Amino acid sequence: MTRDIVWAGPAIEAIPVGRADLLLLDIDEVVLHFIDPFCALIAEYGARLSVDSFRLTGNVRSIATGTAVSGHELDKVTQRLYREQETRQPPVEGVQAALGELAPLTDIVFLTAMTPDHYPARRRLLDACGLPYPMIATTRSKGAVAAELMQRRTGRLVFVDDLPPNLLSVARSVPKASLVHLMANEIFRPHLPPMPAGTQAATGWPDAAAKIRRLLDG
Repeated sequence: MTRDIVWAGPAIEAIPVGRADLLLLDIDEVVLHFIDPFCALIAEYGARLSVDSFRLTGNVRSIATGTAVSGHELDKVTQRLYREQETRQPPVEGVQAALGELAPLTDIVFLTAMTPDHYPARRRLLDACGLPYPMIATTRSKGAVAAELMQRRTGRLVFVDDLPPNLLSVARSVPKASLVHLMANEIFRPHLPPMPAGTQAATGWPDAAAKIRRLLDG
């Protein structure tokens, strides 16, 4: 695996600007299920997820011994999940219909922190799910990428992510951005760290779409 790759997908200047507004979406746990497939995969290794804090490391334990699985081992499991994502990661319920309704109102771009090496598989998966919107996979700060994307736009930015640190990153880089927190699997919800001020929490895609539409109209 080529670890020095930090970007896959179109360059920012190559992404068409069709509308003034931009809906920028994380993928794992927002567009595609991640936690459920991850739990199914770790079960194949004899482990389970028992959540005591807002992180994977330390919360995945051997079923036989109760020993926590190391972060290094979890990274290997995650990489396998990404290699096999086309058969393991289904779309979050309602996302296709929601984005189809929002597409006439705003440009849509996917922004994922997934290892960029797996870009081709994810692009195929999204296309197969009827989600053809441009995708960037990068290890760069999401806030920095969001700010660069908005340099060519005069409208609003709505950013949707499941991780509060990513929401904060965008809030700092694009202070006028509207933020929506969406997490398909709610197992980590009781352990969420504080959200940036003004973040709207969505319970699923029908709820998220309604909130996004209001933010775009605001």
